[in-house]
Amino acid sequence: MQVIVVIAVNKLDVWFCRICVASIRFYYPDIEIYLIKDELNGRFSTKEIEKKWNVGLITFEKQKFGWSAAKMFLYTDSRFYGKYMFVLDADIVMIGELLDYLMVNLDEGDVFISVEREVNPYADWVENVYFNVEKIQENNSDYSYPGYFFNAGQLLVKGGFITRQDVQENFDFNNYPFWKNLSLLPLVDQSLFNYLFPIMEKQGRLRINSTYKYMLWSRSDEVEQININKIDSIMPCLIHWAGDLRSPFLSRMNGSEILIFFENSYYSKIKFGSLFRFLRRYEFVIYTLKKRIASKLKSYLK
Repeated sequence: MQVIVVIAVNKLDVWFCRICVASIRFYYPDIEIYLIKDELNGRFSTKEIEKKWNVGLITFEKQKFGWSAAKMFLYTDSRFYGKYMFVLDADIVMIGELLDYLMVNLDEGDVFISVEREVNPYADWVENVYFNVEKIQENNSDYSYPGYFFNAGQLLVKGGFITRQDVQENFDFNNYPFWKNLSLLPLVDQSLFNYLFPIMEKQGRLRINSTYKYMLWSRSDEVEQININKIDSIMPCLIHWAGDLRSPFLSRMNGSEILIFFENSYYSKIKFGSLFRFLRRYEFVIYTLKKRIASKLKSYLK
């Protein structure tokens, strides 16, 4: 397999990461999978995932990143120059042998994106999800709307497709919180890449492949129609829960049957798996409650 899979994970979504890993291993028992851990929300262990599911770690000098920042260190890391990486958020499930479809045309792109076509890039919703196109065009005349936007939570990329110099105006690798120009690019890497990629393509510095729409939103009609009992016959894709309800109490979520299927697969390899699953759900609840209380106290004391 010419591609490695890299999953970005933090303490708040490690429960989802287990499901993500199990879904990938269901179709690709031998592919290389790695985690990049962000400990800004607290330290957490991934040893069980690593040991039971043959998963490695990619580490950097920093351990605390925040919103998508860890992925920027990965994308510009010289260790992965020329190597294809499928970089995923943790709140994703793979359905089918998706990489087999993408790898057919692997030499025809530096980045493979799953696009959302939009006739009107000036629609109000665009600013909330990507950026204000009018402001972007005023800021840089080299940008022209390519006819689509894309979510950056799943990207198949060739290492070296961007450099630190390419993003230095918008990302500071030395100082937290790393992201700059958030008034112009509010959705961090998603805003940055939707802005930067079309410019780089126009300059002949980047080959974008958008031929295969491989991501479905968890709240879409397509996901609702998936029959878990016929999971092997489903058109290969990723399902992404970005912007949707996310809870380790899976029955509350859209696509719950799919999530439960792969969570069962994960814990089938873990001794006393049912007990660990139960305890981790309530550990998550307690942790999130503590964070909310601390946040409210902080606001109150200001």
